[in-house]
Amino acid sequence: MKSVSTSAFVRSMACAAWMAALTLPSGALAAQSPETQPLEIAAQPLDTALVRVGRRFGVTVIASETLTAGKDAPALSGRMTVDQALGRLLAGTGLVARRSQSGVFVVTGGGTAAPAPGRGGDDAPKNTRDIELIVVVGTRESGYTSTVQSGGTFGEQSIFDTPFSVTVIPQEVLIDQQVRGLGDIARNDPSTIVSTPPGFNDTVNIRGYNLNNSSSYRRENLIFQNQVQSPFENKAAVEIVKGPTSVRYGFTPPGGVVNYALKRPTEETYRFAQAFGDSNGSYGIHVDLGGKVNDEIGFRLNAVTARESAFVEGVDGPRHMFSAFFEWTPTERLRIDLEGEYQYRELEQQPAITANSFDPSLSPEQRRDLLERFDPSTFIGQDWGTYPTSNFVGSFGVRYDLSDTWTFTGRIQKMRLVRDQQAVNILEGSLQADGSMDLRTFFDPSQVRDPLSAEAFVTGTLDTAGITHDIAFGGALSRNPLRFSLAGDCCLAAGTSNIFTPVDLPLPDVTAGPTVDALYFNQEAIFISDLITLTDSLRILAAARWSRQENRDRFNADQTLETTYEDSIIVPNFGILYNPVEQVTLYASYSQGITTGVQIPGTAANFGLDSDSFLDPAETEQFEIGLKAELFEGAILTAAYFDISQPLATFDENNVFDYIGDQDHRGVEVSLSGDLTDTLRIIAGGLYLDPVIRNPNNAAIDGNRPGGVPEHQYSLFVDYRTPFIEGLALNGGVFYTGERFADEANTFVVDDYVRIDLGLRYAFEAGGQRLTARLNVRNVADENFIEGTAFGQFLFGSPRAAFFSLATEF
Repeated sequence: MKSVSTSAFVRSMACAAWMAALTLPSGALAAQSPETQPLEIAAQPLDTALVRVGRRFGVTVIASETLTAGKDAPALSGRMTVDQALGRLLAGTGLVARRSQSGVFVVTGGGTAAPAPGRGGDDAPKNTRDIELIVVVGTRESGYTSTVQSGGTFGEQSIFDTPFSVTVIPQEVLIDQQVRGLGDIARNDPSTIVSTPPGFNDTVNIRGYNLNNSSSYRRENLIFQNQVQSPFENKAAVEIVKGPTSVRYGFTPPGGVVNYALKRPTEETYRFAQAFGDSNGSYGIHVDLGGKVNDEIGFRLNAVTARESAFVEGVDGPRHMFSAFFEWTPTERLRIDLEGEYQYRELEQQPAITANSFDPSLSPEQRRDLLERFDPSTFIGQDWGTYPTSNFVGSFGVRYDLSDTWTFTGRIQKMRLVRDQQAVNILEGSLQADGSMDLRTFFDPSQVRDPLSAEAFVTGTLDTAGITHDIAFGGALSRNPLRFSLAGDCCLAAGTSNIFTPVDLPLPDVTAGPTVDALYFNQEAIFISDLITLTDSLRILAAARWSRQENRDRFNADQTLETTYEDSIIVPNFGILYNPVEQVTLYASYSQGITTGVQIPGTAANFGLDSDSFLDPAETEQFEIGLKAELFEGAILTAAYFDISQPLATFDENNVFDYIGDQDHRGVEVSLSGDLTDTLRIIAGGLYLDPVIRNPNNAAIDGNRPGGVPEHQYSLFVDYRTPFIEGLALNGGVFYTGERFADEANTFVVDDYVRIDLGLRYAFEAGGQRLTARLNVRNVADENFIEGTAFGQFLFGSPRAAFFSLATEF
């Protein structure tokens, strides 16, 4: 196939953006595309109506209670933009809604300046708890749910306008649950299965499919290598997009993607500080500062210094993080931002017991006995088996309003991760019934991951013959190299130890060769999407993406860099959305995907043949139908049925690793999140999953369940602000994961488990300063359980542990 040069691709996209700027109509400026929403809002008090409009469009509306007191708003009916909705609500009141350069709407008296929000005084809102959070940090960070997402579409869009399932977990949840890693967050989504090895990077599984560290984890929608635990102190929200996402992201597994949205500069001065720790021995300080340098420049700074300790004794070390986000708005049309984050982290690495660790002669009962008797807090590695990692990732973004209906958005991101992996692993087949095992080193210092990714797109609205088209078109590229050593003493025998009585072993005399560009994944893409509004209640989505991928590696006899895969594909996505009433969206969708080929195991008969180290990419598809409803103010119910199919990569009777049959996952997921009352908030959900392996060539696995995938998973987290003690809130969670098989042959069952968490939050004043103390106890019953089984590993859950913090805003 003819290769497409990067320079030609960039020139074509730049030309497309320039032509769009020349041909699209000019007009009054809007800070974002005037997306329309179907509204059915009854006549009611003005302050309540403003809140409903803000939530429906996913924007912040600031209004002093002094201005809105005693005023009523008319009913709204039909499809309209946020500007039209606010204009109709405020008509005849003498008030106007002015949009700030950051997109926040401030309600003022006509021609007057907006009152300073929420720090006391005559104009201060009475409910400062909720208003200050919204005013200071924005809608993406506040609450227990969100109507806005950006991980599944081109730009921010209401979840009610997407014919697929998206879970958005705002920063406020992360703070209240004292999140330290992705696994802590993902438990709130029942479709996400957690697998987090102590001292290593977080990995998750969505709808039963493992994600890819090189393509499934996104930061502001762009690639980063998920080979280190990411910091969450500078994240505004975590978005879990479910199902094939190839129209949005290209070559990705069919389960979905995880996208991190960053904290943005604040309109008002914001200062937050928190001291935190846990019963494992961790302690640290986090500072978050936001505000404006002047009318045009805003900033957001986050810094952390900590000593972190895992629940495994002896796995601890330093963590330091700093991030900065600067936003410049030189004109009302143009917004430019520059941001970056740096983190250093160093922990010992706990070897994982895997399905292949056991001596083949051990029976399933003997293997189960070893796992049940093993104390997961026991460190079975070595003090010299550390994992120091430094990571920098930063991006540059531009948003330019071409007219009142068209916007250009572009972002480029660069990452550089350097890690010195000096680990120790259990030698395959060496774990005996008495717990003894042989250890071997994995020595590969100076590994480098430095992906570059960029995308640019234009969004806007066209009206043709009474039909509205919300259109997005653009392009993307990524260069994703993995650099490591192909020479030296990677894997040497370290000695014999025991999982019950570990033995200290000396570091073998290991050496490593030079770090080289060992593996490349390169992509280019062009995409287009059209959300067609046929009536106020009926819309159709049609989208497509052309993607080209090139894989290059040095896994050949001469260790020369050569192309092992190069091809392009077009994947479509179709959906239909129907709004029987304003607060309800019914949808159905069909999407095709393409996933990067699976790495061929070193034990396969075809490993290294024809210089192939990976299978070719595989095509996937999904059907989904679902419902999204705002049951009442601030509470969102979602439900979906999905049917996903992916070619099955496995061994044939000749030990050749290839695509043989399919792996189909059908399931139903339901979730409810948000404010049930003024004092009660909830995040709840359930998953029923029916995955099946279809491999007629292998009767031993045909019709079985894939390894590591439960049939049922449920989660519940409740936060209750008590009426009997001012400032006190009680919370708790229940998380259930059903039985799973550890292997495709379904011969080894991993037990189900229930984890119960309890906590409290207490807000009080001391010395004139507002403080909030939090205490969360995880696994209150101190259950011993296997949490995840990704990639054949048995990853244990944490024993009972207490997490505590003291925070202030000043």
